[in-house]
Amino acid sequence: MPEKWKSSLAIVAVLAIAAAAAPAYAGVPDVTTSFYVPQTGTTATPTEGTNATRLFRTCPNMDGAASLPNNSRIKVVVRDVNGNGIPGVAAADICVLFNGGTTAQGFSGVGADSVISNSQFNTSPLCPDVRCVAADLPTDATGTTYITLLGSDGVTAGVAVRNPNRKWGHYDTELPVYVLGFKLSGRLTSASANGSYILRVKNLDWTGGLTTTANAGEAVTITDFNGISNGIGVNNVISYWKDFDNNGTVALPDLNIVQQHLNHNCTFPLNP
Repeated sequence: MPEKWKSSLAIVAVLAIAAAAAPAYAGVPDVTTSFYVPQTGTTATPTEGTNATRLFRTCPNMDGAASLPNNSRIKVVVRDVNGNGIPGVAAADICVLFNGGTTAQGFSGVGADSVISNSQFNTSPLCPDVRCVAADLPTDATGTTYITLLGSDGVTAGVAVRNPNRKWGHYDTELPVYVLGFKLSGRLTSASANGSYILRVKNLDWTGGLTTTANAGEAVTITDFNGISNGIGVNNVISYWKDFDNNGTVALPDLNIVQQHLNHNCTFPLNP
């Protein structure tokens, strides 16, 4: 065979291998083009940005109007390296990830490590083990889905339906979002840059439960109430987590929210 033919065949072979490899890359999430965005309201006319995040608060019982109201959620967009949406990523592969507890309690991993969501140290009342706060549905044709934080019916994306197996206490400075093992960046709005937002959810159970003391987590106690009461008008490093209405200061409305949920836990007032 002439050498020039061999060279041509070699080039064709390389191109064929590259072409065969392309679809595999197309199905892999790219962290520079994929992202998540905080939202409330309807998916057709959503509210994004700080007007959405001001409602990102919850009670460990996941009850009442103070718990993740108005369809509090994140929109998740999964794209490949070419910027094309990846459809059909399973809902269970799209998670807000929790470790379940603290390192002092023996938990570890890449999830939120000061969110308390375990039955090992919270047995009475018994709390569920939560590791993956999963998406409502698989990604659609554009690579888009939603994680409605309160829960969903698994049929309609972005509409909150309380999930009794999705309860947690305390908070973390970052609730990481993973898709197929890839950690995504947040955007404050869909038009913002990657990295402009970090998912956080305030919890009315804002203190306690981080040690090995049994049944000290995932409940709104008098300690939580007193901490808010004593924090009114105070501005320090933990004031942010006590400002439940997100108006920039700890005040009487924040105390009223806690009072309405005082003594709530994983089985009260709603069981499960």
